Amino acid sequence: MSTAPSVELAEPKSEQDWADYYRLRYERLRKPHGQPPGSERDDPAEPSSLHVVAKVDGRVVGAGCWVLGVRSASDPSARRIFARFRQMAVDPDFERRGIGRAITRHVEERSRALGAVEMVGNVRAENVGFMRKQGWVEQGEGITLFGTVESIAMVKGLT
Repeated sequence: MSTAPSVELAEPKSEQDWADYYRLRYERLRKPHGQPPGSERDDPAEPSSLHVVAKVDGRVVGAGCWVLGVRSASDPSARRIFARFRQMAVDPDFERRGIGRAITRHVEERSRALGAVEMVGNVRAENVGFMRKQGWVEQGEGITLFGTVESIAMVKGLT
């Protein structure tokens, strides 16, 4: 395993950050499944999502986003804030170098600071082991993307 690079985590700010962010999400998560450019932005939660880029030496090498939600309850005092983590991507040249772990930790810390008590997400089957190592637990069957990409519903408590 290579030495972990020095990683800067921040919200995308410049036009170039945003372009690199969406390019990475498209290249890693949509293009391999025959999806058109722009499909990396088509989730209804995209406009209300929070975004993070991971940079090494100024280069965007990781991306992720999440959106906060509230679980309703008949008793208003029992409502709970949760965060749905989605579309994490890491540049293939930087896989297994701590980028995904840094993004996941950042999203969890930010979500906790915003009042979330748990993280949820549909994790692609090939990434379940990675998320387990980050403390996430399987909750059942997830969605199937593009008719072929299986996922598992996973959760992590933040309290």
